[in-house]
Amino acid sequence: MKQLPDILTSTTFWASIATLGAASGAWFTYVAAELASRNRDYEGIRSLVKGLEEEFELVSQWASGGEGEVGYLVKTNGELVKEHRDWFNPSRMVFTFNTPVLNNVTNSPYARSIGPIMGPLVVLNHSIRRLFDYTKRYQSFVMGDVVMYQRVMEKFAPKTSPTALFFSTPPTAITLPHPAQIPWTDEERAYINHIFLMNLSVHQNLIGGADSPDETCMYKSFRTARTALQKFKGELRREPLPRKFWVLHLVAGAMALMGVWQVLRWFEVLR
Repeated sequence: MKQLPDILTSTTFWASIATLGAASGAWFTYVAAELASRNRDYEGIRSLVKGLEEEFELVSQWASGGEGEVGYLVKTNGELVKEHRDWFNPSRMVFTFNTPVLNNVTNSPYARSIGPIMGPLVVLNHSIRRLFDYTKRYQSFVMGDVVMYQRVMEKFAPKTSPTALFFSTPPTAITLPHPAQIPWTDEERAYINHIFLMNLSVHQNLIGGADSPDETCMYKSFRTARTALQKFKGELRREPLPRKFWVLHLVAGAMALMGVWQVLRWFEVLR
């Protein structure tokens, strides 16, 4: 019959086995938590990219982002007057939109991970905010004098009888006479000319086009940001564990095997 070891020997042995098991288990628990954290970060970044892509689809409509679109090319004032008589119309409005993901990208918990594209995103957000800030000024000017607005709109309106207007169908497109064909007072002419110049700034300067000298115009900043986002998405991968982890894997595995081997020897399964 095998003689049982004394209490001190037994206690020391099982304490060493517990130490080996705890150290090995703690390491693999840490690795599992690290993998889960990296997977959450990866999915979070993918979700952020998806949100940006959805908002870019919206921005594209204002930034002439379609294939082959050139935006508002640089032209003389005379050419613009001929092509955009609607820019004199005070009822013409530029509608705004919201881009909450883009607005808050610098505060995102994944801001560090998207560092390579942060610059283009910030510039695009600046371009959008600059456009909408100017649009607010435009709308404040247009509606700042309601009486003037009404006088101008009456002159732009088609001359027809109330009966003809009653039986007419809603137009599919709004057509305006050229402002040069309408007799204006000096105040009215100054009013519509200023509206034209503000529309010119919105479209030629703030939105811009392929030949715009301003790299921060929406046309160019949008394309720069979209290209950077597409490149980032194509290169996005789950962050692997550091190579040094493999060395610690071997150490932790060896400790676990050593503990099992010692237990088997203790019970004389292995001799």
